[in-house]
Amino acid sequence: MPLLQRYILGQLFRVFMAVLAVLTIVMIVGGVFREVSAHGLGIFQSLQILPYIIPSLLPFAIPIAVLMTVCIVFGRMAADREITAAKAAGIPVLTMLWPALFLGGVLSAGSLLLTDQVIPWSVGNIRRVVASTMEDIVLDMLKTHNELVLPKGGMSISVRGVAGRTLIRPILKYTAAGGQTVTAQARQARLAFELEHGRILLALSDCHLDIPGRGSFWFAEVTRSLPLPGSRKQAKPRHMSLDTLKRELEQGLAERVDLADAQAIRTVFHLTTGRFDQLALSGNGEPARAREAAQETHNRLRTELHGRIAFSSSCFFFVLVGAPFAISQARRQVLTNFLTCFLPITLIYYPIVMLCMNQSRTGLVNPAWAMWIGNLLLLLVGLAALRDCRRH
Repeated sequence: MPLLQRYILGQLFRVFMAVLAVLTIVMIVGGVFREVSAHGLGIFQSLQILPYIIPSLLPFAIPIAVLMTVCIVFGRMAADREITAAKAAGIPVLTMLWPALFLGGVLSAGSLLLTDQVIPWSVGNIRRVVASTMEDIVLDMLKTHNELVLPKGGMSISVRGVAGRTLIRPILKYTAAGGQTVTAQARQARLAFELEHGRILLALSDCHLDIPGRGSFWFAEVTRSLPLPGSRKQAKPRHMSLDTLKRELEQGLAERVDLADAQAIRTVFHLTTGRFDQLALSGNGEPARAREAAQETHNRLRTELHGRIAFSSSCFFFVLVGAPFAISQARRQVLTNFLTCFLPITLIYYPIVMLCMNQSRTGLVNPAWAMWIGNLLLLLVGLAALRDCRRH
């Protein structure tokens, strides 16, 4: 690599690391505060999840950091007439931009690696820490308040006392499938936490079960499963690796084929048996809801698959826009260069990306091309800025 390009690449790398460190620290404060607010974690647990929060923040910090980096470096070089001197020496502008484009390509690949491998690992560890913390929170809440309410599960537990993991005189209320409130009273109950499944197993001894409209029943031993607060049964698409997304898409495709075959069999059965009144109802009910749910899941997974690659590639396109713009401005004012370049991206690029993402999730557009519209716009703007930069 020529000396000039090594010099520019060194400047870019040093400035990028400094900017990324500052942005990461600022975002860490918000990330830790969000987890603490969502799960009620203490200081010790917050420090435990801190190493796992950092990787999840980097894909959002890297594009902004690299844009600010090229604005700083090339803006200073243009203001100090280094770009003019290089042009006078017969060095094309594109030659001086190659280190920035190379850095943008490397960071795009690194962002994709983070979202594909590192973030699923970090999210899994955050869940493990939060789940283990929830075990202590559940026991402390029962000891101090003698009550635990689980709104998502439609359940509540009240006790007279707690001895270790044994509940004294517990009263469990939960909403059954028919909307009725079922009450279970027991002499004692033992708690068992299954963190990997995100649930609490409650073994009730000498239990009296009261079901409205059906009477009371007595059981010597009955076990009830409760959702563990702060746990999630299913991983979100953004927390899955690319291989997992592809595997889920294949399974979803097979499920949709099975649902379509079942629908065809029901239709043929109604036709052959003369039950024409059921044909109008075959498109409704539980089978129809199952097909809609399978299609929604398929759309979300495809959107995440294509959107992750497109969003990771934005580092390269940010460089393509920011570097020629900073050269054409030729100003040392870092914030002026950055804000002049970043505000249009914030007001145009990100709304377009979010709009395409929402439309792709609803199935109105194909995410294979829709998620690249924002990057295509950046490409056109960057090429126009590069043409003006080379011309002048």
